[in-house]
Amino acid sequence: MSSTETTASASFTVTGPEPALDDAEHKLVGKARPLVFQAVRVSHGTLRSYASRTAYDVESIIDSFAGVDVDRSDTELTVTWRWEHDAAVFFNNGTSDHTIDGDPVLVFRFDRDEYPGLAEMFPDGTAFLPDVEVSGLPQSRFVQAGLEWLRQEVR
Repeated sequence: MSSTETTASASFTVTGPEPALDDAEHKLVGKARPLVFQAVRVSHGTLRSYASRTAYDVESIIDSFAGVDVDRSDTELTVTWRWEHDAAVFFNNGTSDHTIDGDPVLVFRFDRDEYPGLAEMFPDGTAFLPDVEVSGLPQSRFVQAGLEWLRQEVR
């Protein structure tokens, strides 16, 4: 699993002679129901389960799945898949409590019943604030879940 500031991705590498790489490529990405796409489904299931526990909407992260890249040499096959949503890496790895600063202000809609203190200041349900303190995200490890499933399947 690797991550940058804007993507979450996984890579799986197989080494060996060309016939073994042919077989691995066929199983991982080339046949009906290839293993890598099944691993992606496991990742998405993990992310949806996380969403049901945390009340976050993760469908835009799932929709940002950017596909599979295959890199092959004479002795090595590397399959990489990734999600391009800016928040994917944060949902995967988690974050600590932090402050979000406005530029110059943050504007967001909120549920008046859930946030009565904000409702007193902004009765129409739209808040305008210079910054907000937010709780960190728990890690979902959705990328690792798919990668671990794949490792179990190819053993």
